[in-house]
Amino acid sequence: MVVLSVAVLSKSGKVLVARQYVDMARIRIEGILAAFPKLVESGAEGVGKQHTYVETGSIRYVYQPIEGLYLLLVTTRGSNIVQDLDT
Repeated sequence: MVVLSVAVLSKSGKVLVARQYVDMARIRIEGILAAFPKLVESGAEGVGKQHTYVETGSIRYVYQPIEGLYLLLVTTRGSNIVQDLDT
């Protein structure tokens, strides 16, 4: 599994803390994290499940809402984390 980043965001999308686990440009990770709130508003695939996720062309966002925050894990679509969550 390739974890690109882990972040804590406010419900409005402000990044409170983030950690990258692969080398990537700052502008790229800022773009990835900025896109997340819009994707959640448009409807997530995992609504009502214990683990929720949203997928784009090459990125998978796995998140957990916690009070006024989101705990966010950013992976590649090639990772097997969703398969692991189903078991």
